[in-house]
Parts: sequence; structure tokens; C-alpha cells
Amino acid sequence: MSLYSEKLATLKREFKQIQDSQRKPLKLNQKIIYDFVNGVTKNAEFDLNGLSVILKKGDAKKGFMHILLKHYSTNCVGCITAKDILNMSIMIERGIKLNQEGVSNQSLVVYRHMKNGVNHNIVLKKEIDDKLVVTMYSLD
Repeated sequence: MSLYSEKLATLKREFKQIQDSQRKPLKLNQKIIYDFVNGVTKNAEFDLNGLSVILKKGDAKKGFMHILLKHYSTNCVGCITAKDILNMSIMIERGIKLNQEGVSNQSLVVYRHMKNGVNHNIVLKKEIDDKLVVTMYSLD
């Protein structure tokens, strides 16, 4: 079993535990990400503040696979958690859009969201069809 498959299976278990422990149903964008992670949909696509954001599987350098392989962990301080992934759209909505500082590639849109002393950066890259492709990492 590959590292990606192992981490995906762990994330699916955590998502199930989160859903089972909540009294309320998942919000629309949470459900979209939940379905994507569980293989119901090929991509997670949602609208935020007039932006069309899409989470694709990607590869080891960008997208969901990158998030899982490089930044997701169940027992790491400062790592991205299952709840962070599930709440990605909320982090974009509540995050601060970075301008020049902290953005190495000016063609990217970066939102920073602080949670429990950890900075989560969500990176959006515009595609040809005006959809913004997302990846995410944390800075502790």
C-alpha cells in the first residue's frame, strides 16, 4: 500500500468520526469535500465570495495529493488535520488575502488563516477556465 493510500484511508476514517460525532449535518462545502475524499466525486468544486474554487487530486507538488503527502498528519503539532481539510472553504472565507509579502509567485492568490497559533496558507492558482485550483500548507 502506498503512503498516499494509507493517509487517504486514515483521513476517511477521521472524516467518518467527525461526521458521527457532530449533531448537525455537514455544511454544503464540507459535504463537497467529504464526498471528494470518499471518492463520490472526481473534484471538490465550490463557490466562495464569487470565486469558483476547485480541489483536484493533483500530484506530489500540488493539489490534494500534495496536502495529504506533505502536510497532513494525525499527531503532529502544526500539521494540517482532517478538520482543517474539511473546513478548507471556511479558512478561505475567513482568511486574510496576502498581497506581496509572503507570496513567492505573484500569479498565485494566497489566503492565510490563523488557528490555534498555526498559520495555514491556502494557495489558489487561476486556471484557463477561471476556476481557482487549491492547495494548502501550514506554518508553525
